[in-house]
Amino acid sequence: MNKLKISRGATTLVDLTEEAIINYIKGANLKPGENFPFDENQLSTKLHVSRNVVREALSRLQSFGIIESRKRNGIIMREPSLKDNLTRIIDPKFIGKEKIIDLLELRYILEIGIIPTLFENIKDEDINDLHNILPPKIPKNAYVMLSTENEIEFHSRIYKISENQVINDLQEILIPIYRFTHDNQSEFDPYNKKIKNENLFASHSDILDAIEKRDQQYYEDVIKRHLMAYYLYIKEQRKIKNTTI
Repeated sequence: MNKLKISRGATTLVDLTEEAIINYIKGANLKPGENFPFDENQLSTKLHVSRNVVREALSRLQSFGIIESRKRNGIIMREPSLKDNLTRIIDPKFIGKEKIIDLLELRYILEIGIIPTLFENIKDEDINDLHNILPPKIPKNAYVMLSTENEIEFHSRIYKISENQVINDLQEILIPIYRFTHDNQSEFDPYNKKIKNENLFASHSDILDAIEKRDQQYYEDVIKRHLMAYYLYIKEQRKIKNTTI
């Protein structure tokens, strides 16, 4: 039987109340649009905490989009937004370097992982849009940096080809990481220099060329070379971390 109760622990009463409510919601299998069966007074009585504590716990859940409080309808369950919740906290100003490296790796994994879906969904209009985003006459296999906004717009448009809303949300969530790499380009310069010297660099024109040719294998090679500086940076940072532990 599902019960509404607080499990005491070394944390605040508001935290415990929030946890108790969430556990109840999960146990009762409440769905978006359904009514939460208790009001503030009932929660206060059942959990043996003050109404102020209950109100703060409910306010947190409302800020995450899990519930919505309505005057005449009481508390209604909602479907929280992955994008809204993560966008608030994924910012290089709020997180340490290790997390930034993890998120940079997540971007790399997503860029590679969506390839099969991209090539199932590519349409002529996608190719036209990508052409319109790129400045004219970017040479192939050449190191040319786009502006931060053009870089974001170009890769965001590629993600849209997947027609997967969660993938697009993750792309938007990772936009601060794009800004971090542009604002800290000097950290990636040694890797970009190595890539240029070995004639391995792939530009945005190369990416578009692979999409236009609808050549999945070619695209995978190009996108890996396009992101190689980040890949080498991640490996080096992980190596440094492991040698200092």
